Amino acid sequence: MRGFKTNNMKKIITTIALGILSLGAFAQQDAGFSMYFFNPVYINPAYAGSRELISGSLVHRSQWVNMPDAPTSQSLSIHSAIPNSRIGLGFQAYNDKIGPMKNSGLSLTFAYHLPVSDDAKLSFGISGMANNISIAINKINIDDKNDPSYTNNSSSSIVTDGSAGLYFYKKRFYAGLSATHLLQTKFGLTDISGANNAKFFRQYYLTSGIVLPINTQVDFRPSILVKYVKAVPALGEVDAAFIFYQKLILGAGFRTGKGINMKGTDNMVIGFLQFHITNYFNVGYSFDYYVNRTGTYNSGTHEVMIGWDISHTKTKMSNPRFF
Repeated sequence: MRGFKTNNMKKIITTIALGILSLGAFAQQDAGFSMYFFNPVYINPAYAGSRELISGSLVHRSQWVNMPDAPTSQSLSIHSAIPNSRIGLGFQAYNDKIGPMKNSGLSLTFAYHLPVSDDAKLSFGISGMANNISIAINKINIDDKNDPSYTNNSSSSIVTDGSAGLYFYKKRFYAGLSATHLLQTKFGLTDISGANNAKFFRQYYLTSGIVLPINTQVDFRPSILVKYVKAVPALGEVDAAFIFYQKLILGAGFRTGKGINMKGTDNMVIGFLQFHITNYFNVGYSFDYYVNRTGTYNSGTHEVMIGWDISHTKTKMSNPRFF
């Protein structure tokens, strides 16, 4: 009976992990960021090097504020074009924590940028990544404290995966198509033979945006994102922002189709801003709020970002990039 109980309890841990991963907070199997359009390389490796600078960003996201053990996420991204070539390279480190579960990882990105006209390029990108998934067992309520399944304080698993993408861009327009978790890697927090391990589901992203000049001081930038993950509703997001003097970006968005293992959907409104303190340094902030049931259980989601650009040459960069 002890062996039977031990096996079941370990399988329960894996089931918990699978349930957490499928919550659907931007499909919470990955850290999801509302300001993705300020750091597209996070979801599309083909973006790496497209700015023709050494670009980086550091983002922190606190989701569902005031909800116990709510998700928190961090991401550090650095990417650059290789001078006098069509190659872009990138590096990312990320961390995503929800309840007792933590997913930390590193990824390396390669992109190739092919001119298709005088003012447009099409890039192809791939990323390889390694993830460390762990569960803090000491944070789980256990009926039987003597169960040998819980003799350790934590259980972890290291897995590898990959992503690929296409990115078409001009000065004032972009469109991207990408897929992450191509290998749909399985991971287990138990060594029991035949355990029903969790896995990462393949995710597909379609993004596009354009900058429309209103006058010499103001531009209008609408953008869209569509995301699909098997077994959860497709996610759609529409954003619109005004760019003032190519320094201050103020915008809002609406996200729909966020399935969180509940009937119906929880739509979300998003407000965001980005300010270019200099041509090389910027800061951003966004606030998300559910307009359906989930909003009554938390105080929204906060996200802050620091971004920077470094020129390969001593030539002064004239203006911040639109994308």
